[in-house]
Amino acid sequence: MTETTNRRRAGRVRFAAIATMETKGILNANDQALCAVRNVSRTGIGLETGQPPIPGQTVLLRLALDAEVHELKTRATRVQRRGNSNFYEVGLDWNVCTQSQLNFLDEVLAVIEEAPLPTE
Repeated sequence: MTETTNRRRAGRVRFAAIATMETKGILNANDQALCAVRNVSRTGIGLETGQPPIPGQTVLLRLALDAEVHELKTRATRVQRRGNSNFYEVGLDWNVCTQSQLNFLDEVLAVIEEAPLPTE
């Protein structure tokens, strides 16, 4: 994607972690979808999973960092199937997080930005 067509509100940093997603509701309810974290930014997080949410769905993300699991309320903004596989790239937005959760994310991002994973 060229710089002129990039619509991202914040730059992404490559990040490796394990997470789970929980979704509620009549459609697509799931109590524990396992995910691999791909990247994170000040506006959201990119994941890969075989059990994607529906775009617009509220998602409770449980992010494992070191020995702690952190719960963050998010909203699914992008769900895209990877080719013909059973895996999906999922984008979650932080816009429904509490102020306390956002403060935690700022701390995590500050550490990650100091030593990001190499680009692919």
